[in-house]
Amino acid sequence: MNTRHNHTWRHATWLALAMGLMAGNARALTLHGLKGQGLSAAYGTYAPRGDCQREPRITVDDSGFTYRYRGHTSHPTTFEHALTYAGPDYQGIGQWFFPFPLSDSDYGRLLMTINPDEKAGTLKFEPNVAPGESLTPLQAALVKGSPYAKCAKPIAASGVASRARAARQGAAS
Repeated sequence: MNTRHNHTWRHATWLALAMGLMAGNARALTLHGLKGQGLSAAYGTYAPRGDCQREPRITVDDSGFTYRYRGHTSHPTTFEHALTYAGPDYQGIGQWFFPFPLSDSDYGRLLMTINPDEKAGTLKFEPNVAPGESLTPLQAALVKGSPYAKCAKPIAASGVASRARAARQGAAS
């Protein structure tokens, strides 16, 4: 019997077991909304490059995530917050979510990052697919539209009228 081969096989088995245990300890929290999660700074509507005339659009608020694509709106009632995605010592502003979980043991085909690369006011979607798996049309559009930025707040019509009136009065004096 080849002892060296036996040792290598045992080492590989223990390494695989350890990696499996570490992956099993990664924490994900099932949520049904974002209220009280400390993410209010991320609330708002996001669109590809911040252009809210484009779709898909994502709204982040107390109720969670709402997606608008091709004139349809969807609002999943359950999503996973991947608390330890960046490791236990991570201190940055990024937050990771699996917005479309399939089951308790399958977080789904899409990873969403709020504040990716430490850039506040941005979102990014990445595929989380294994060979043979595919994204839904919405998920594929979310990946294709990345990165997303918060939409500029629209100026209320009354605000525009007030500023125009003030400008006319200033010009008349």
